[in-house]
Amino acid sequence: MNSIEQFIWSETFWFPEGYTWKDMENVPGSNIYLPNRNDMLWSIPLGIILWGVRYIFEQYLMTPIGYWCGVKKQNSADHLKPNAVLENYFQKNGITSNNNLESISKQTDMTVREVERWLRNRKAKSVIKDITKFRECGWHFTFYLGIFIYGLVVLWNKKWFWETKYCWKGWPTLDVPREIYWYYMVELSFYWCLVFSMLTEHKRKDFNQMIVHHIATILLMSFSWATNFVRIGCIVLLTHDAADFPMAAAKMMKYSGHKKACEFFLGVFIVVWVLSRLIYYPVVALYSATFEAYEIVGKWVAHILFVVLLVTLQILHLIWTYMIARIAYRSVYKNKLGDVRSDSEEDSD
Repeated sequence: MNSIEQFIWSETFWFPEGYTWKDMENVPGSNIYLPNRNDMLWSIPLGIILWGVRYIFEQYLMTPIGYWCGVKKQNSADHLKPNAVLENYFQKNGITSNNNLESISKQTDMTVREVERWLRNRKAKSVIKDITKFRECGWHFTFYLGIFIYGLVVLWNKKWFWETKYCWKGWPTLDVPREIYWYYMVELSFYWCLVFSMLTEHKRKDFNQMIVHHIATILLMSFSWATNFVRIGCIVLLTHDAADFPMAAAKMMKYSGHKKACEFFLGVFIVVWVLSRLIYYPVVALYSATFEAYEIVGKWVAHILFVVLLVTLQILHLIWTYMIARIAYRSVYKNKLGDVRSDSEEDSD
């Protein structure tokens, strides 16, 4: 086990020549706090707590707000009687009527009409209800708006927020103030909360993609914490949070039937997305992590990997921009408004 740990935390990987883990050790009585590799473990129980908070928030606050805003109540098929034969048929054929229904009817001792009714109810059960999607978006909107405002407040007076070269000057002994510590910790806990939620909720068609996205985010944040790339990490987090809450607001308006408000927030989202993900992120954050870090500190393996991950993120931004452009086109020219994720869900819009 010691040899495995030494391999994972090899100083030749994590640091340029001349630096060791001892440079990242906190000195008792010092006013400077340096990231500890074990700090990130606290985000897991915090994520569980946040998961519980989310459940209470959605069930007892967002549900009544959703109905008040105009979300239509839909019939529930939660009490559908399980039937292995019909379930197997549904998974293969859906509710399409064909000659096999008579054969299925004989296998289940049900009439053809009863089989058809069961299949319709089964399809209704598989469709995610609008109120479920509304309260999920309400949670995302509340968190992203709150954490964006908090991040903006705590970063506003930081010199390195305005002059990114100070994200690297003095590395690796760059102080992490308490407010930045909690900014990182809460963000990381939120992504653990998303993972826990996805593992316990109705699985959508994009389950694999989203779980990979959340795990990748957790790994990238943990990676930046371990290497004390926290300052540039904060800038990346703020950049991404900026566009998430107007998108969540647009979805909430869509599910509650407010088309004009939905289009307004979608427009705000597109503008913020372009400014944050396609302009600010590559010009400021990616440039600083790639070139300023190299000029001030040098080149080493962990830094190269970090840059590769950030570049990969920018490629994803371009792909998502294409998908967003399709949505905007459908909204303006085809009068059909969807969202990036609903294209891959089992429900229809």
